Amino acid sequence: MEKKIAKTLKRIEEDIKNDDLGKARDRLHGIISTFPNELDLRKKLGDIYFKLKYPAMAGRYWYLEKNKTPRMIEACIVFENSMGKDINKIARALKYKGDIEILRGLELDPELLSIQHKVKEKIIEESDEPKEDNHKLLILGCLSIMILIITFTLVGVYTVFNWIF
Repeated sequence: MEKKIAKTLKRIEEDIKNDDLGKARDRLHGIISTFPNELDLRKKLGDIYFKLKYPAMAGRYWYLEKNKTPRMIEACIVFENSMGKDINKIARALKYKGDIEILRGLELDPELLSIQHKVKEKIIEESDEPKEDNHKLLILGCLSIMILIITFTLVGVYTVFNWIF
């Protein structure tokens, strides 16, 4: 796993050096989805979005950063404003799929403390809730299709026997 991260990070650095920020951004999105606990990858992605002149997106990926610079704080504020300072929207937009214990140990930035604390609690709360069982509808649909297939097969066999005999 470490080998894969190192190899991809090397490619990302080469992309940044070659000023191919779009490719570096795409690679980082992929590696973040594979390794969601690595918050430093989110910081790198925020850096790229900032270079691409998307401060709201940069703030989105810098939001969980422990030690924010003033430009990071500004970008996080732009991100919060773009979400209408709605805690639910912010929590969903962060798309954090990693270990919740990492968030519990995350120290909050004093300038963003009021909203950031609520967002952190919302993400933790959503992860603690049991997932709804959405499989029931899927199972019902599959069973319905199977019943239809069996019915059509039986009707077809019956029809063939009526033609022959």
